[in-house]
Amino acid sequence: MAFTDGVMAVAITLLVLNLEVPTVPGDELDDALLDLFPSLVAYLLSFALVGRFWIIHHRLFGTLRAFDSRLMTLNLTFLTLIVLVPFSTDLFDKYTQEPIAAAVLGATLGLAALTHWLAVVYTLRRGLVHEQHRPATEPFASPVGLGFTLLFLASVPVAFLSPTAAALMWAATTLLHYPLGRMTTRGS
Repeated sequence: MAFTDGVMAVAITLLVLNLEVPTVPGDELDDALLDLFPSLVAYLLSFALVGRFWIIHHRLFGTLRAFDSRLMTLNLTFLTLIVLVPFSTDLFDKYTQEPIAAAVLGATLGLAALTHWLAVVYTLRRGLVHEQHRPATEPFASPVGLGFTLLFLASVPVAFLSPTAAALMWAATTLLHYPLGRMTTRGS
């Protein structure tokens, strides 16, 4: 957990390095800060998503009674993708209207979500989750739990039609967490 927390902390910290303080005369600072608004939105969205990944990942690992090499491999794969989020965010920020930039960020987020979902499924199938935590963990391995993954991955082809629509899909995942969470709880 400490290693995972450290990697996530570094990834989330790297996001802010994509924001540069403007170097302009004082009377142009207002305009320069307004120009930074899209970068700030990209930062905030990625921060929220990586933060959400950290929370759900932390909750999963808090339920485990044991782990094995396959789970550790899934964890490293997940962290590999999380560490790519700052790069993918910066790429999207610099090339906001380029479909490939939006597709790269969507794919990075989608593959991270898929890897985490696979880790949840694996821990449940292998009996690595404490029995008292199974009922709370099982909804995250359900088709509803896979919904975020599908939304991120669906944003990849959407990005080639409209990078803005893809970004709205990513933002929707932060808003849909609560209704989907309630549906998942009712379904379990």
